[in-house]
Amino acid sequence: LNRDMNDKSIAMERMKQFDKDLLQWKNYDFAVINDNLERCYDEIINLIESKKNNTRLNYNKIKIEKHIKNLLN
Repeated sequence: LNRDMNDKSIAMERMKQFDKDLLQWKNYDFAVINDNLERCYDEIINLIESKKNNTRLNYNKIKIEKHIKNLLN
Protein backbone atom coordinates (compact mmCIF):
# COMPACT_ATOMS: atom_id res chain seq x y z
CA LEU A 1 0.00 0.00 0.00
CA ASN A 2 2.98 2.32 0.40
CA ARG A 3 3.62 2.21 -3.35
CA ASP A 4 1.48 4.38 -5.63
CA MET A 5 -0.32 6.01 -2.71
CA ASN A 6 -1.93 8.39 -5.19
CA ASP A 7 -3.91 5.55 -6.70
CA LYS A 8 -5.45 3.12 -4.20
CA SER A 9 -6.94 1.05 -7.04
CA ILE A 10 -3.43 0.07 -8.19
CA ALA A 11 -2.55 -1.07 -4.66
CA MET A 12 -5.79 -3.07 -4.44
CA GLU A 13 -5.10 -4.74 -7.79
CA ARG A 14 -1.64 -5.74 -6.53
CA MET A 15 -3.19 -7.28 -3.44
CA LYS A 16 -5.66 -9.24 -5.60
CA GLN A 17 -2.76 -10.51 -7.70
CA PHE A 18 -0.86 -11.44 -4.54
CA ASP A 19 -3.37 -14.20 -3.75
CA LYS A 20 -2.72 -15.75 -7.17
CA ASP A 21 1.05 -15.29 -6.82
CA LEU A 22 1.04 -16.91 -3.40
CA LEU A 23 -0.33 -20.13 -4.89
CA GLN A 24 2.76 -20.31 -7.11
CA TRP A 25 5.29 -20.07 -4.26
CA LYS A 26 5.31 -23.86 -3.95
CA ASN A 27 6.99 -23.92 -7.39
CA TYR A 28 9.99 -21.92 -6.18
CA ASP A 29 13.02 -23.13 -4.27
CA PHE A 30 13.48 -19.91 -2.30
CA ALA A 31 11.50 -17.01 -0.91
CA VAL A 32 13.08 -13.75 0.20
CA ILE A 33 11.06 -11.02 1.86
CA ASN A 34 12.16 -7.58 0.75
CA ASP A 35 11.22 -5.63 3.87
CA ASN A 36 14.77 -4.45 4.60
CA LEU A 37 17.19 -3.88 1.71
CA GLU A 38 20.38 -4.87 3.55
CA ARG A 39 18.82 -7.98 5.11
CA CYS A 40 17.29 -8.98 1.78
CA TYR A 41 20.64 -8.55 0.05
CA ASP A 42 22.38 -10.65 2.75
CA GLU A 43 19.76 -13.40 2.40
CA ILE A 44 20.18 -13.52 -1.37
CA ILE A 45 23.97 -13.66 -1.07
CA ASN A 46 23.60 -16.44 1.52
CA LEU A 47 21.34 -18.41 -0.82
CA ILE A 48 23.75 -18.04 -3.73
CA GLU A 49 26.79 -19.01 -1.64
CA SER A 50 24.99 -21.99 -0.11
CA LYS A 51 23.93 -23.21 -3.53
CA LYS A 52 27.45 -22.78 -4.95
CA ASN A 53 29.00 -24.62 -2.00
CA ASN A 54 26.29 -27.30 -1.78
CA THR A 55 25.75 -26.43 1.88
CA ARG A 56 22.52 -26.56 3.81
CA LEU A 57 20.40 -23.46 3.35
CA ASN A 58 19.20 -21.63 6.42
CA TYR A 59 16.06 -19.59 6.02
CA ASN A 60 13.50 -18.49 8.52
CA LYS A 61 10.36 -20.42 7.59
CA ILE A 62 8.45 -18.99 10.57
CA LYS A 63 9.26 -15.41 9.47
CA ILE A 64 8.01 -16.14 5.96
CA GLU A 65 4.80 -17.75 7.25
CA LYS A 66 4.12 -14.79 9.57
CA HIS A 67 4.77 -12.34 6.75
CA ILE A 68 2.32 -14.15 4.48
CA LYS A 69 -0.35 -14.26 7.19
CA ASN A 70 0.07 -10.51 7.79
CA LEU A 71 -0.29 -9.80 4.07
CA LEU A 72 -3.45 -11.87 3.87
CA ASN A 73 -5.13 -10.16 6.86
